[in-house]
Amino acid sequence: MRKLYIIAIFFLVGAACTKKDVGSPNFSVAANKESYTTADTVFFALSGTPWYLTFYSGEPYHKYENRLRVTADGIPTFQFGSTVTTGTQANTLRLLVSSDFNGTYDSANIYQATWSDITDKAKLATGSATVSSGVIDLTPFINEEHPVYIAFKYIGNAGSAQRNWTLKTLTLNNVLPDSTSYNLLDISESTAGFKSVAMKNTAVKWTVSTSQLNFKGGTTTTSPEAEGWVISKPLNLKKVVPDYGVPLKNMTTIMDAYYYIYTAPGSYTATFVASNASRYDSKDGVYEVPVTIQ
Repeated sequence: MRKLYIIAIFFLVGAACTKKDVGSPNFSVAANKESYTTADTVFFALSGTPWYLTFYSGEPYHKYENRLRVTADGIPTFQFGSTVTTGTQANTLRLLVSSDFNGTYDSANIYQATWSDITDKAKLATGSATVSSGVIDLTPFINEEHPVYIAFKYIGNAGSAQRNWTLKTLTLNNVLPDSTSYNLLDISESTAGFKSVAMKNTAVKWTVSTSQLNFKGGTTTTSPEAEGWVISKPLNLKKVVPDYGVPLKNMTTIMDAYYYIYTAPGSYTATFVASNASRYDSKDGVYEVPVTIQ
């Protein structure tokens, strides 16, 4: 009798576990033809009843194979606009890059780091009119083992009026060979993207806002020597954002067709991910449809 009781318990436990399992998605998809023009609407016939359905068009930023990608080889391009007013002191702004700065934003640690001066790669303003730096390629500073930091160093000499520098429209992007671009740094990040460190004459330093970086030096002949740094957050120059799909349906909806328009000629792999998922189990199916746009 005891043996039968134990068998019954195992049977009930097994049944409970089975109820938590989900079945594989019952799904298929087909396009109504293989070749289209940009004036066509692609028709995908859907059959089956998956609980969830997600669509990847195969276009840039929407490729299923890149859904888990977080880094990619590209060209890190940096650029900014600048203006300068007051005084006539020369060489008061330097553009620097470091691959060994330890991320502690104080004078001791900044001086201990190795900084490469790339000021000559940028075009700087000579007056109040905004001048674009041009595109600066930071490929030589890609580092697989350590984040990279970008810094602007201000130098103001004593004995004469010091300069007032303003930097605007600052951006850093990782541009891939297929022309997709991923933002790594932007002036709009404000203090999340940059930190100001006063090194000499702490009364004057870089100010950071969502629209600009500004350093206003002393304006008289008695102004003391000034030095200030503004340094970026740690940067991975190969960083990208994973591609993403468009959710088409959930458990409460029924869908037997999907229509999509491709706006550029090319060969694409449209991918549908069908899934059944619960808190206990999930099963997915990936269905690819080649699409040619002429």
